[in-house]
Amino acid sequence: MTTDFVSNEEIKKATGWITVLSIVLILLGILAIFAPVIATAFFTAMMGWIAIIGGIIMIIESFRSQPVRGFWLNLIVGILYAIAGLYILLNIPKAVAVLTLAFGILFIVEGIFTIIMGFQNRAGRNASWLVVLNGVITLILGILVLNSWPFSALWLIGLYVGISLLFSGIALLVAAQAAKRELADTAVS
Repeated sequence: MTTDFVSNEEIKKATGWITVLSIVLILLGILAIFAPVIATAFFTAMMGWIAIIGGIIMIIESFRSQPVRGFWLNLIVGILYAIAGLYILLNIPKAVAVLTLAFGILFIVEGIFTIIMGFQNRAGRNASWLVVLNGVITLILGILVLNSWPFSALWLIGLYVGISLLFSGIALLVAAQAAKRELADTAVS
């Protein structure tokens, strides 16, 4: 059995890149939080491009694997993905409104199921109240989103993406700094 050890220099280099990436994520998160309408439009457009590219890949793969079962299914699904992506790109305001409506419904359903799970499973005994609280907050958030829909469509997705990017960046930065401290501690000992 062989064990591959990573050198201290490789760890320093990796944590340096992770630190840079985390700072970029934090900055993008802050930008999205302060410009949620632009972030919403950008995120929705990216979803459109992903659907188009995914659809094209599925269409190409359906012809490449024609002798294999599922040719028509792959072809039709690929065409539908490409059409959906094109529709999203040509109708970003409508796509944003539909996505926001879907998020509102999702939050309500998730909130209800999380509350039920918190009461049924008693996860962590003393901490089950946190699960229920999470469900209540998610449920309230879903109600607020639907209550202010379609106006919430202007800012909701961008704000949530911004918050997610911000916290992802903070988590990566903390992890990179912890790895650097551990590396420094092992070098001293």
